[in-house]
Amino acid sequence: MTIGAICYGVLITLGLSCLATLRRLPRARIFWSQRMVLMVHVCSLLVLNTALSVKGMKGNLVSIFETRPEALTYFYLDRFNIMAVIIFALTDGVLVWRCYMVQRVLLGGRPTRWQHICWIIPSALWLMSIGLGVTAVAISDPTLLLSEPPAPLSKLLLILFTFCNIALNTFATANIVIRLLIHRREMISSFGRTSTLSNFHVRIAGIVLESAAINVPISIASAVCSILVGGFGLLAWQIGVPTQSFSSVLVIYQVAKGRAVGSESMSSNKGSESQRLDTIITTQTDTYD
Repeated sequence: MTIGAICYGVLITLGLSCLATLRRLPRARIFWSQRMVLMVHVCSLLVLNTALSVKGMKGNLVSIFETRPEALTYFYLDRFNIMAVIIFALTDGVLVWRCYMVQRVLLGGRPTRWQHICWIIPSALWLMSIGLGVTAVAISDPTLLLSEPPAPLSKLLLILFTFCNIALNTFATANIVIRLLIHRREMISSFGRTSTLSNFHVRIAGIVLESAAINVPISIASAVCSILVGGFGLLAWQIGVPTQSFSSVLVIYQVAKGRAVGSESMSSNKGSESQRLDTIITTQTDTYD
């Protein structure tokens, strides 16, 4: 509970900073809808995580101080957990979007048919996880005593949901990292390490942040804890949910700051001409000062 509260606090701090950065983006019409979508996304994550954290802390305190040990139930598997499913849908959706955008920008918008697999597979896993999560929440029984094993179907759905989440995060992270590393090598080979373009793309830390690599170990740790420990082991997701939200907001923050592929601002050496590549949501637009 304490670790989850710390993760939530870090998420709120980063989320407010991200909203402030998005608010300072250009107010031109072409940026308005893009900025608003990202701001709504971040606000939704903050509100949902706040509600889920309050609910989780209240449930934990009641179970510790007001419930006899033999009367403990799976109180944390109630219908309120639909918010956790929505949070995972939002965070995983950002990864699917980044898979698509990285492919589109780096391949010039003309990928071959087989290369579409790089965002189709995450999209399929994303839809499957939403369906499994909603179903698991719908059939879970929060009144079942903790001393009894959970319903087999409910446990199976939770395991499948966890598997989809891990598979999506692993595939998306590997796909984004590999593509960015290949692009990094090509930029260095073409322009050298000292050029403006190369300096933008050689930051390994930026590649790791953009790929949301932190999601992978968090998902695996939460899943292992839930499966091996069981019962209260499922509370590990009280840490996993805000951490994955933090990773998602961090990706958006990278985009807002122009540090992610598809959202960078680069100045050319030809007079005062400036080229801005803004593909925050769906389009790649070149504007000139």
